[in-house]
Amino acid sequence: MRLTTRIAGFAYCAGDDPSPSPAWVPAGTRRRMDAFARIATVAVDRLVGARRLEPETAMVLSTSYGAVDSTFRFVGSIAAYRDEAASPTPFTTSVHNAAAGALGELLGLHGPATTVSQGGLGTLSALRWATLMLGAGRAPAVLAVLGDRHNEWSRGVVAALAQTRFPIGDGVVACLIETGPGPGRELRLGTHPAAVSLDGAALDAEDERELARRASAAGQQRLIAPELIGRWWPACLLAALDGRWQDDAPLALRECEDGIIEEAWLGPYVAA
Repeated sequence: MRLTTRIAGFAYCAGDDPSPSPAWVPAGTRRRMDAFARIATVAVDRLVGARRLEPETAMVLSTSYGAVDSTFRFVGSIAAYRDEAASPTPFTTSVHNAAAGALGELLGLHGPATTVSQGGLGTLSALRWATLMLGAGRAPAVLAVLGDRHNEWSRGVVAALAQTRFPIGDGVVACLIETGPGPGRELRLGTHPAAVSLDGAALDAEDERELARRASAAGQQRLIAPELIGRWWPACLLAALDGRWQDDAPLALRECEDGIIEEAWLGPYVAA
């Protein structure tokens, strides 16, 4: 029997969102957090609110650039004061999994946790990890946090390197993934029938043509996430669900990078 997996909840926070940190983030912790981690807490708060997640909940963080502000500050301190006098404060939050560690501690989670950095395949890689954890019975639910947050320097560097037709942006999506019937949207990996597809676009021209070809071959209306949200970052795919989360039609999801295609499917929205 196939295990039913669903995204039970969805929330999005744009990278330039001015919302304050949630009340469950202590002031001292807030001051030490990287900007990416602070935005992640806002997205998670919009997802769960006052609800307490089960301590055994697993967590997957998908990010391409990680804690940019902390990395920039740490490298700057090396340039200014040499290795032996570099500031240890930004170093502790400069690693890619710093936001996952902060969220796990603040939410009291003890389930399996991982951070993935899969570029343009980052969304569906994280969802695949979540379904594997649930299918193996390793956790009752998975908190998936996907996104990036730039500073002025990294935004310019990525714009020069990516040369994408979309403005370079950032933001964080938070999803709660569970098994069994209930509210939300059913999640299936692989290819399944849908009249509409949503993809994250691709930097490489051949990859972009393949995304368009897949949608055309399936007779699908193609939606492109960065066109819908007006900005691009590698794992921006689910950000386009903001305002469309409660749609009542199935949706095919696709990402492509280096000739590798990942696909998934979201069913119609089911209310609580």
